[in-house]
Amino acid sequence: MEKINRRIFDLALPAMLENFLQMVMGVVDSYLVASLGLVAISGVSLASSVLAIYQALFLALVATLSSFVAKAHAEKEEGWSEDLARSGLGLTIMLSLVLGLLSVLAGPTILSWMGTDSRVAAAGGLYISLVGGTIVFQGLMMSLGAVLRIWGRPQEPMWVSLVVNFLNVLLSTAFLYGLDWGLMGVALGTVLSRFLGALYLWWRVPFPLLGQPWIWDWSLVGFALPAAGERLMMRLGDFLLMVLVVSFGTEVVAGNAIGETLIPFHAMPALGLATAGVILIAQARGQEDWEQVDALVSRLYGWTLALMFPIGLAFYLFGQPLTQLYNSDTQVVAASQTVLLFALLGTPMIAGTLIYTSLWQGLGNAKLPFYATSIGMWILRLGFGAFLGHFLGWGLSGIWIGTLVDNGFRWWWLRRHYRSYRKEQV
Repeated sequence: MEKINRRIFDLALPAMLENFLQMVMGVVDSYLVASLGLVAISGVSLASSVLAIYQALFLALVATLSSFVAKAHAEKEEGWSEDLARSGLGLTIMLSLVLGLLSVLAGPTILSWMGTDSRVAAAGGLYISLVGGTIVFQGLMMSLGAVLRIWGRPQEPMWVSLVVNFLNVLLSTAFLYGLDWGLMGVALGTVLSRFLGALYLWWRVPFPLLGQPWIWDWSLVGFALPAAGERLMMRLGDFLLMVLVVSFGTEVVAGNAIGETLIPFHAMPALGLATAGVILIAQARGQEDWEQVDALVSRLYGWTLALMFPIGLAFYLFGQPLTQLYNSDTQVVAASQTVLLFALLGTPMIAGTLIYTSLWQGLGNAKLPFYATSIGMWILRLGFGAFLGHFLGWGLSGIWIGTLVDNGFRWWWLRRHYRSYRKEQV
């Protein structure tokens, strides 16, 4: 058991710290934007709900890269694993170009369709055009980090994220206060720091990326599509939920945004352990060691729950003073506390959903999580959210009750199917 724990945390701890540093970047941006007023922070919140869809698609590509390349490594196919890595990076660049054009050409229009105040839409439109238009830098940082983890350098992406965060604080503060560029300055600080991070990670990849044929691997594409679809279903659902939240007023939008800025720290252990899980489960699958797969799943869920709960409790208990760092309006603080409470209550379900999704991705089956997320998000979360939040008038609490129901269902669904799958392996 100690050996399994060591293997898990050798990969998970750097991934957790890397996720933490990426979250800090979002917190810094939100804090700086908060100084510009409620309109700015609400606009960036709406823009971030769209950018979260982009990030989710990149996470699907990272899971795809990790699963396929780790399995090839376990099977001692070094040349093939390099070809797969280049193919995955090619997919990242292609997706980034499409999303970047969408952000510049249609981003502000998308935000105006959400029915928000024109000033809020204008602020969010500026942010999404700059940050979303250059989303290729974030996409490359994520995919290149995955490549380095698989090649035995799990700590390097973490240190790069640390430097990128430092640069983000330095540049965004200088542009905002020193040059008085306002919201544009905060966005440019984020863009430039990510560009430098992606450039360094590209240079550190331990095999040539340029000067070699970039093979289009259709098996990789076939896995990436349902994995991306699963994340897309999730984030598009979140986007529609944001439309419901907008109808509750600017103060609730701002409070929900602040709460959602804080709760990623609660999920940080799960994201790190899930990243490790995809790689280790794919390796065990390549060796056909099913007992190790079982042990990994059990340990991953146990550690996730043990690490998430105290973090969630701490953020809920100290949620009011943390929220007041951004805004002290009574409605804003109440909305943020609601988000933090339901994040704490949903800890077992969130842990189960993330770990069992990583299990199926490691096993090379991205379709099952796609089905689970499609049903859970579009029927349960949106259905319960609209019914409880609007029809019964429960407001933001109704929206977040729907989130608990969704995560509980997906955890049960994925776990039940794994038990059936394991019986077939005996």
